[in-house]
Amino acid sequence: MKNNNLSKASKEVMLLLDYRAYSINVSRVDASMEFTGKLTRLKDSKDVKLSRIWHCNGLILCCTKDIKRLVVWNPCTGETRSIKPSKFYRRTDSYAFGCGNSSCHDYKILRCSSYGSCVDFHHQVVLNFEMYEFSTDSWRVLYGVTDKWRLHCSDDVVSLKGNAYWIHFDRGAEHDWNVLLSFNFTTEVFVSLPLPDYQKQHCEYRDLLISVVREEHLAVLHHVVGTFLTEMNVWLSNKITEGKEVSWSKLLVFSFDKLSLPRRYSDEMTFWVDEENKVVVSCVRDMEGGDHFYIVGEGLHKQVYEVTEASWIWPCLLGYVPSLCHIPKAKEEENRIGNITI
Repeated sequence: MKNNNLSKASKEVMLLLDYRAYSINVSRVDASMEFTGKLTRLKDSKDVKLSRIWHCNGLILCCTKDIKRLVVWNPCTGETRSIKPSKFYRRTDSYAFGCGNSSCHDYKILRCSSYGSCVDFHHQVVLNFEMYEFSTDSWRVLYGVTDKWRLHCSDDVVSLKGNAYWIHFDRGAEHDWNVLLSFNFTTEVFVSLPLPDYQKQHCEYRDLLISVVREEHLAVLHHVVGTFLTEMNVWLSNKITEGKEVSWSKLLVFSFDKLSLPRRYSDEMTFWVDEENKVVVSCVRDMEGGDHFYIVGEGLHKQVYEVTEASWIWPCLLGYVPSLCHIPKAKEEENRIGNITI
């Protein structure tokens, strides 16, 4: 397949904040972040308000604030495509975005329809899995999913080389611990993989975060909230053997002790890793409703941005490699919703 990705040296980072998407200038990691744009609908010049975003191979899957629409968007080309639901979208739905056979034209969306509190998604149970295929422009039910994968399918999911990955709490007969849950969009099968060695010790689900580094590695961040321990560890995946195992190496250990953290802050965080400079950009939400952005690395600890009155949705930092891949058009759609630019 022709490589449609642009230079891997590029560092494109998108931030979802207050229902809008921004690009962040990370050309200098010791400089304050700059918000340089927002999503707009050229058709009527009104802002497109988003509640969630996911990434796969340069494309962004967007869920609107009113939960009524899913839109796939290429920030590099400006192309968009609206995804119609099989019936309707629900607030408790979660999604994974990937592709089969590493093909630019074989994009798929996994929809996990759950019941339970839309606030406490940790106790949601997935009743139904559906698969949307761009090639057929239709949804179909995914059967044969093991029951243990139906507990908690969150939005904290990333895509790497076409496959989706979550941090999943595995309730096994002999153990209760976290695993790396993978979904292969080609075989359409879930597989559990090991996390770094610290997992041999007890670790709460919410202490773990997952991200992708330049579409080459998975990144796992372990942090502890609610204690005096503020050390955080970041691992990168070295190699992922399809459906069998994954090896890890520790990239960075850092402490928030040198930062002026909020006195009380939430365990929900988002982060992005600059592997070359061994730097982490993270966002912490305080219990008063503010968002605090930090850059942390070797000899670098600073707050670079603050939002005192945050919106209901959690911020999301998303790194991606720009792509020239065209979005396959739906049968009945000729870009009716207009272009989206940033």
